Amino acid sequence: MSLIRRIIYIIFALIILLIGVLFTSHNNQLVSVDYLIGQTGDFYLSFWLISAFVLGGVLGVFASSSTILRLKTQKKRSDKKVKHTEVELSRLKGGSA
Repeated sequence: MSLIRRIIYIIFALIILLIGVLFTSHNNQLVSVDYLIGQTGDFYLSFWLISAFVLGGVLGVFASSSTILRLKTQKKRSDKKVKHTEVELSRLKGGSA
């Protein structure tokens, strides 16, 4: 099963690589980005698109990390309360029997 999964991952990676090569070859115009305070040099359009995609992904991870940490902390706190309640319940059941 592990061999099949590894082969599927390799095929998937090769497909993604092929799509990237095709994307780059179809978007080979040189463009420069003009910011308010300056202008970048000329780079290929595919570079700017891929950079924007990667930067968006990284910023998304940073934006969601605080929420993920908060939820993990809440889960730990809830698990602790559940364990404490289960111990108390078993203690009460044992005492009344």
